[in-house]
This record gives sequence, C-alpha cells and structure tokens, in this order.
Amino acid sequence: MILDQAGRLVTGCAFALLVSGCFPPSASDVRSSAHAAEPAPARSGFLLSGEVNSQGTPVVAMWGSGKARAGVEGSGYPILKSARHALIFQDAVEAGAYNHHPQLACQGGVFFAAWSNHPKGEDAAGQRVLFSISPDGAGWRKWAEAFPPPSEVRGWEDGFGYYSVAAPWHVHDGKVYLTARIYNFVGWENSDRTSRAPARDSEHIFQRYEYLGILAREVTPQGELGPVFSLSTRMNRAKDLAYAFIPYGDPAYQPIADSINRVSETTPRFKGPLPVPVDTARLVEPTVYEAGDKSWVAVIRDDKFSHRKYVSFSRDCGTTWSKAMPTDIPDSPSLDVNVSAPDGSILLIGNHCAAAFDNPQSPNHYDRDTLDVAVSSDGYDFPRTYALRTGVQAWRVPRQAVRGRGGGPQYPSALVAGDRLYVMYSFGKEDIWCSSVPLSDLLLPPSNSPKSN
Repeated sequence: MILDQAGRLVTGCAFALLVSGCFPPSASDVRSSAHAAEPAPARSGFLLSGEVNSQGTPVVAMWGSGKARAGVEGSGYPILKSARHALIFQDAVEAGAYNHHPQLACQGGVFFAAWSNHPKGEDAAGQRVLFSISPDGAGWRKWAEAFPPPSEVRGWEDGFGYYSVAAPWHVHDGKVYLTARIYNFVGWENSDRTSRAPARDSEHIFQRYEYLGILAREVTPQGELGPVFSLSTRMNRAKDLAYAFIPYGDPAYQPIADSINRVSETTPRFKGPLPVPVDTARLVEPTVYEAGDKSWVAVIRDDKFSHRKYVSFSRDCGTTWSKAMPTDIPDSPSLDVNVSAPDGSILLIGNHCAAAFDNPQSPNHYDRDTLDVAVSSDGYDFPRTYALRTGVQAWRVPRQAVRGRGGGPQYPSALVAGDRLYVMYSFGKEDIWCSSVPLSDLLLPPSNSPKSN
C-alpha cells in the first residue's frame, strides 16, 4: 500500500495524484541520510520519500541506513568485525574460473553448498554444477561435480548449447536433494528485449536463453550422489543432453519430484510473471518476503543501472501485485536475498553499495564491493545496515580470459542455523566463500531488556 502524509491508504484517483507529485510527503516522512543506530518505529505500508527518479517517478522510502559512500571500506556501513569467513572453493585454474549462483542449505547439522562452474564464461554452453559439504559451515570438503556439462563446453563466441545453473536444495523424507535449472543459450538481446543478435555487441549485452526445466539428484552427507531425475514432463523433452536422466513419471522418483515441486501457499513468491514497472525499468531477480502486516513485499533489481531497487507488494498472498515503483534502496545492481530472523526481523542481503542513483553511465556495478546485511523490523524500513564482506577479487585466472566476471562478494545464499547467520557467496565470480556472524550482532535487544551501565 501507499500512504499519504496523514497515514491514509491512497488508491484510485488519489493514488494518481500522489504519484504525479501533487501530495508531497511531510518532513517527518523523509528520513535522515545518517546511518541509523536506534530502532525505528514499526510501520505498516509504504511512504514516499518526496523525491522522484530521473523519469519523474516518485520514489518509495525504504532505506533509513544512509547513502552508501564511494571509496570507503564497507561503503560507510559499520563492518561486522565478528564475522567468520570460510573458503569453500579456490580451484579456478584446476576446475574452471567462472563460479557463481551459490546455493546453501543445512540439514541435520550438515551444511551443503552448490554453485555453477565454467572454464570459459558466464552461462555459456556446457556450464556444470559443483558442490561441497561441511560439518559446521566453517571447514569445507574438497568440491565435487554434482551435474556434469549438459552439452559441449564452449565459450560465448564458440556457439550455443545447453547450460546448468545451480538451484535450491530440497529435503524429502530426511534426504537432501540438489536441483539444477537447465537452459539453452541461443543468443543476445537488448535491454528492452525487443531486438536479438547472434553475437554480443554494444547494444545486445544480455544473454538470451530458453528454459528447459529442472533436474534433481540426492546428495548424502558423505557426498555420495543418487541418480539424476527430471521434475517435469517439459524437461523430459530434452532428449539430447550429454547425460541420461530418469524421466518425470517414473514410479520410483515421481513422488520425490512432486514433493520438490510442491510450494506451500504461505511461502512468499511470485505465482506468475514479474510485476510491470511504473516506468521503463528492466526488472529481474526479485526477492520476496512477508512484511510485519502480512503483506508480501518484492524487492527487485533494475538491470538498466538506475542503481536502485524497485518494490511491488501483494495483499492477497501473491495472487495480484502492484506495479513496481523505484525505491531509495541502493543497488550495485546485483541479486538480493532475504532471511527471516527468529525475532521476525527481515534481513536483506546484497550489494547496497551504489553511491548515486539514476547514473547508468558510471560506474556499472560499483565493483559489488561490500556485501551487506540490512535489517528491518517491519519489512518496510531498513534503518540499519552492516558490511559483512568487502574488497574485490585478486584474479588467479586473468579476468579477460573468462567472460562475465568481476567485482567482489556477490550473489548471496543465506540461512539461519542456531544463533548465527550464514551467507554463501561468490567472490568476483571466481572463488566461493561462506561467512557467518552471530545474530546478536545484527539484531537489537528487546525494548524491555535491561540496559548496561
């Protein structure tokens, strides 16, 4: 919902007036740019910041953590000195120097990590999926291959073909299953998705692909692998993969596939396409959570380098969504994920390091230097943000030799286990790490807790 300065729900013609700028917010609705240390009062619904983006669209106020600062370690956010950083993969020369799309899980006290891997470039033909296992999230075993290359391994310029992307872990009857999405790389497209080309050029910088389906297999705590099986009849139609898989419908595996496919109606998510933006943003990679008032909130990346997140909301558990509006959440741009803390706080994890908005010409990704954790008690306002990991990659394989890489810690996958937050991520899309931090360093004590002298 959008509220006016008096706290009233704005709809219909009033909403049209509001987004046209006829109802500027009161001074109390425009938050300070200082890094907040005190808890903000919980609220229900969105407020406008009083600013507009470069397209004249009103900006939704969600970021109370202050502006990111260029050239400052941690982008100016407090650095989590208590964070523990554990290396999972650093074998770029041996195994392939593109490593990305982290997926983290914990089952029965055992941690499972998976990621996409390629020797020549991001999401190129023949991309495979690797995995590793840890008894504690700190010491990780030697990596192994979970899903082999689905077609001949090629670089961007070498031709098209199937590739794998590491997808979430699932648990069925106490057993752990890893999934992989299978795509067909077919060319390049422009930012508006209106023009395609067979080769990448200055206009066509986004990969064009066809989605085939999802494969799965069991991974035991000892690292043993079960057979690969399909999760859909659509995936069954891929007859020319480089390896065999059990088709969907097999009586031994269909119950497992159906369990993996089943999503609870209460799980915040999109049930259809992404919402339409109010302007010309190119929306990708949403993260969806339930706010304190039970609304579903989607924070979405804009691939046109506005360097700000967009937001959409649903009041009917994902059946319908509002048009997506720009926010004041800075974005490198990159992928965000969210985790619900035990106290109900929303932890928004990503690269909120852009020091300016609406500047698509410079710099493209701010090196994705600072992976941070933003904290909200209500899902509408993030008044505190902490830097979890900083820096940029020191390449072992020259960056130019493997296409699509760059930057620092990025593309997190996160979970809470015990009293710690665990965040897996790629570093420069070359190495894979897992950092953890005590939840007590992120969450404020209850308001009725005794104060220290």
